[in-house]
Amino acid sequence: MKRFFNLKWAAFLLVAAFLVTTASIRVMEATAPAEDALDVDQIRERDGIPVEVIQVQEAPLQIRRTFTGIVRAIRSATVRAGTGDQIMEIPFRVGQAVEEGAVVVRQSSRGSMASVDQADAAYQQALRTVDRLRPVFERGGISEQAWDEAQTALLVAESNLEAARKAIVLTSPIRGTVTDVLVNPGTYPGAGDPLVRISDLSRMQVLLAVTPEQRRELALGQTTFLPNSDTRGEVTRIALQADPESRLLEVEVTFPGGSTLFPGTLTGVDVVVLEKESAISLPASALDESGVWVVDSDGLARRVSVDVGIRSLGQIEILSGLDPGATVVTAGASLLSDGARTRIVGG
Repeated sequence: MKRFFNLKWAAFLLVAAFLVTTASIRVMEATAPAEDALDVDQIRERDGIPVEVIQVQEAPLQIRRTFTGIVRAIRSATVRAGTGDQIMEIPFRVGQAVEEGAVVVRQSSRGSMASVDQADAAYQQALRTVDRLRPVFERGGISEQAWDEAQTALLVAESNLEAARKAIVLTSPIRGTVTDVLVNPGTYPGAGDPLVRISDLSRMQVLLAVTPEQRRELALGQTTFLPNSDTRGEVTRIALQADPESRLLEVEVTFPGGSTLFPGTLTGVDVVVLEKESAISLPASALDESGVWVVDSDGLARRVSVDVGIRSLGQIEILSGLDPGATVVTAGASLLSDGARTRIVGG
């Protein structure tokens, strides 16, 4: 019993000693002088200002300008109604190829057919007259004036017959593809109404409208691209006079056929306005007025003045002031000053 009492007392003493020790440590921590807190500038001095950088290097440089324009085929034609006669037949559908002179629309009515028949009769009569008078003229039986009058009458009759037929049998004036059919058989168009559109899709053109300032960067023969595509074209015409209403200049860009261009639609066009085999360029975010911030081998920032060339969206050509290998700040420069310590976190 006495032994159990001694063990219990010893355990009590150990617990009491632990509690006293713990309390003493906490009192010492609470009464110890606090370490001086660092302000933001001191932390930046100690750890460095975080910046993102890139390494300057010479590389091929290509700068593009993006415009939006209207697409058209290299050649287009609209077949129009010659009369108000009923549409009897349209032999071609959209997407089909047609040859020059192919019949694309036939119109018919009793009146128009009568005109064709009359013109044909007059032509046949003039033709028979010429055939009858030819041997007589060769023998000297009629005057040269009479012979000329007979030939002239034949030519007039032939022209009248052709005109009468063309009024109701409409042909394609160009070789191309039917891109639109605007009427259906059985309808009655008005004279001059558009019936069928035909386009030569072997080459496509995009018409751009640019300001005089934009025009200064453009030149005939410049390479062009469709956005997000390797399809290449070129600038083929630049107007010398602006539109009197918009005050913009028209620029024509030509692409090969088979591209993803459709007449009448809008599309973007990238024009290569500068191309060099070797040049220094930087992201636009690196330039601050006419200078950039560089980080030296000790991690310290310093400002460098540069001469800039042409600018593009997100890209600037550097003509002088930087050498290949320099480390240029692209983000975080607003906090820098000459000699400030930096901490590279990107690039």
